[in-house]
Parts: sequence; structure tokens; C-alpha cells
Amino acid sequence: MVVEYPLYGEACTLAITIGSNSDTKISLIVEDAEKEDVIFTERTGTIKGSATYYVRLPICPDIALIDVEGESDEAFIEDIEVMTLPTDMSNPLFNERDVMSFIDFAEEFSYNASVIEPNASYHSDDDKYEIKYVPDITEDNGKSLDTPARISQHSGLIEVSQKDFLRYTIPMRLAILLHEFSHYYVNKNMEDEVEADRNSLILYMGLGYPRIDAYNVYLDVFENTPSELNKERYEELQKLFSQNYIA
Repeated sequence: MVVEYPLYGEACTLAITIGSNSDTKISLIVEDAEKEDVIFTERTGTIKGSATYYVRLPICPDIALIDVEGESDEAFIEDIEVMTLPTDMSNPLFNERDVMSFIDFAEEFSYNASVIEPNASYHSDDDKYEIKYVPDITEDNGKSLDTPARISQHSGLIEVSQKDFLRYTIPMRLAILLHEFSHYYVNKNMEDEVEADRNSLILYMGLGYPRIDAYNVYLDVFENTPSELNKERYEELQKLFSQNYIA
């Protein structure tokens, strides 16, 4: 079942109630109805009767395309409600080193990453930040690295993998960009992965982005590069997601 729903570009939370007459696995995708491959969330679950999914949209299209699919076409949309978007930008991190300038840049890049050209560099409007968009991130010998992005400890240049970003929703892309940004521009210890996780999630959640997309993208990274460090990061993330400031 596919529905186009006008949102007029206003940030909001969509409460989408999905019904089913029997136990069924469902998928829910919310995307921009007017721009191809601009996906805001992609979720799966199992329902019987009805269940409400809350989709936070700090970046919001003029018209949302809501696609609900169930096994044997047994799932359907019962109701759609537009609610306010909870945000909390009171944390002091929002006041550090032109954070909002980077956020604006990262949101624009995340929104357009499916259609912009790789093998090019993109700059923020104030020219303080640069993203180099490459087909794949590689070592000097050409070997592919299992990472969606990395940042130079010398210049602050962020390198982004198109291969990975094409698989990600907009919030997943933003979570990765904020993590890299935090390493160089926010962290006290530039090399500390756990500190970068914490700082980026404070910004990400404060802006109102959905917890599930951040969780999914971190899980994707950890599964591709299993290590003791990533195990520690996963355990710390579980603690962070349970804290009140992460909604």
C-alpha cells in the first residue's frame, strides 16, 4: 500500500498506524515523493492487529511517499497523524566551533548523496568544511576499506564512500557524518571512538533524528569490522541509547 502525504517541508513526527488481519511481517519505507532515492526511514517488523510507527523527520519533504508492504498484501495503513518533533539543543556541544554550520552542510549532503556526483569535493557555504565523495574508500595500495567515512586528523577533510551512502537512509548518513565531525572538531581526544560516538549522538538526537536509524548504521559498521574496540563501542552505545537526552 502506497500513500502520498503532504507535509510542506515542515519538520515533524509522522505517526503511521499499520493494520493487519493476521500475524504478518511488514516493511515501512518513508521517502520523498518528488525525488528519487531520498529515503527517510526503512523499517521492518511483525504485527497482528495494528501497530503505530513513529517516524521523526527533522528534514522533511513537501510530499512524503509512505510505502507499507506485508506478506501476501495483508498489511494496510489505518491512520497517519502529523505530530510535533521533539528536539533538545540545550547541550553545550551545540555552541562549539560552528557546529550548526556543519550540521546544515551535513544535512544538505545527506539529502542529496544519492544523486550528486562522486570523485568530487563538496564545501559548506562558509567554506569551513569539506567532504570528498568517492566511489569507495581505499588504502594507498587500492585495497577497499570497510568504513563508510573517515576524517583526516591533519586537515579535517571528511572522505565519504558512495558505495555505503547509497545503502543508507538520510538519518543514517547524518549519524556517520556527525561521528567523523566529532573526532576532529568536538572531541577532547581526537582518536577516541567512544567519545566521538557520544558527542555525535548528543547532536544527532538533540536535532530530533530517530534512534533506530543511528542504531542500525552503527550496527552495520560494527558487523563489517568486528573487533574488541567495536564490541566496547556497542556496549557503550547501548548505555547511551537508554539515557534520557537520547529520545
